[in-house]
This record gives sequence, C-alpha cells and structure tokens, in this order.
Amino acid sequence: MGLSKKSHIGFIGAGKVGTSLAIALHKADYKVTGAYSKSISSAVNLSVAIPNCQTHHNIKDIASNCEILFITTPDDSIESTANSFEPNPHNVLIHCSGAKTINVFNNAISKNIPVGSFHPMQAFSSIENGVKSIPGTTFGIEGTGEVRNYLNEVAIQLKGIPVFIQSEYKALYHLSGVMLGNLLASLAAISANLWSHMNIDSDTALQALTPMISQVAVNLESSGIPQGIAGPYVRGDVGTIKSHLEALLQYSPTLLPLYCELALAGLPYAQMNGLSEENHFNIKNLLDAYKAYPEIEK
Repeated sequence: MGLSKKSHIGFIGAGKVGTSLAIALHKADYKVTGAYSKSISSAVNLSVAIPNCQTHHNIKDIASNCEILFITTPDDSIESTANSFEPNPHNVLIHCSGAKTINVFNNAISKNIPVGSFHPMQAFSSIENGVKSIPGTTFGIEGTGEVRNYLNEVAIQLKGIPVFIQSEYKALYHLSGVMLGNLLASLAAISANLWSHMNIDSDTALQALTPMISQVAVNLESSGIPQGIAGPYVRGDVGTIKSHLEALLQYSPTLLPLYCELALAGLPYAQMNGLSEENHFNIKNLLDAYKAYPEIEK
C-alpha cells in the first residue's frame, strides 16, 4: 500500500472540520488533491484554498483519483456515505468522528479495504480558527494495518499528539471532549445569562467571564489536577457557597440541580487539594439539601 506524504488525499465532506484538516495537511506538505461535498460551494471553497486541489461532482470520481479518502461528513452520515460507492482496491477510508468507531466501515473491511479514524480533540468554531488550533491538538486514532502507523505519523507532522483509542472506549473518549468543550460553552452561556438579573447584557458578561476560562486552562496545564483547581470549594468557604445557593434560589431556581451536581462531582478534587474533612462534610450536606428542593417556592 505504501502510504506516505506522496499519497493523494481526497475529502468527502467540506465543513469546518474537513476544510480545516485539509488545509493543515497541505501546510504539512501532504498532497490534498480532491474535494467532494453535497454542497458544491463548500467543496469549491476547500479546493480554492489548496493549490492543485480539484472539486469533484461525485464520489466515484474522487475515489478513482485519490488514494486516501477522509470522510468528514456529520457522524450519522459516515456509514451511509461509505456504503454509497464501491471503493477501489487502492483506497483507504478514514473518518474523523470522535464517537463512531471504524466499524462503520464494516462493508469496506469485509472487502479488505484499509480503514481508520482520526479525530481531532478540538472545537472548530470556524475554518480559520480550526487551522490555527490544530498544532498541539490530540488526535484519537484507530486503524487497521498500515493505516494506524500512517495516522500516527500524520498527527506528529501536524504537530499534534497521537493517542490510540480502542473501539470499545470511543463513546467515553468523545464524551470527555463534549463535556469540556461543547458543554463548557453552554455553561459559559448559562453563567453569562445570570448577569441579566443585574441588568447587564450578555456581551459584557462574557467579556468578564471568558478570561477566567483561559486562565483555568493555563492553571490546569501548568499545575495539573488537583493543584489547578481553586475557589471557594478548595478554601472551604461554606458561607460563600450558601450565598450562591440562595442567589440561585431567588433568581434562577431551575439551575440549582445543575450547580449542586457539578459542585458535588468536584468535591473529591477539592478535598485532594486541601479541603478539610469538616468543611467537606458541611459543604456536601449543604449541597444535598439544596439539590433536594422540589419545585421551589420562595
């Protein structure tokens, strides 16, 4: 098979992830020579961004002209996309889903077509930011035969970190990324919305809150867990925590269960970072009591 930087790569699906990855591969001297998408304009945009990359109008053509096919469609479309054409003997099929395993390529596997998965553990808000964020990103990798080694080298060439994930753990792996990525963004929106009760707009709130996200990331990267965790739970500030709970009770009672569950899940790490047994006991009881509120009436 002889997979290398000289192998011609095609992208089936030209959204943010696919286009970001294609441009990054080109910058790392890989030969990205084809693009196909149900949205012709998306395929054209990918092709225009990379010299000598051709827009294809059907999957059969891109499969004929490219050896390695990155299928970067939405997760639920990967299997049907892979089954919509007959791979050529020279093809390699790779998807970029964090949750799906290489078993979505079972039809190709049964025909001895090499397959793999190559998932960037990163949030792609735009193509420009996506390309910039790839260096330093961890790539979750699965692969049959030579594909595994090829993708390991691709991750290194992209200045990323390769990690091999067993199929049985893919959902768990992806869940961790969604919790810290997508749900963190949701938590930021929820937190900013609390400022509306102070008659302060969400843009101002985000301007105040988002630097904290960056600093927490720096703290965790430099100090690790639990040393990178700080705040009233580590200090054992029971009175401060009670004031939070009372504020939620008054202004946004539907958030009480969320706040309490997150705090309870984090208590063991606060304890590892110095929270005393007494304060741990008092805080846990306080959170359990507020979490237990039914439909709350002030």
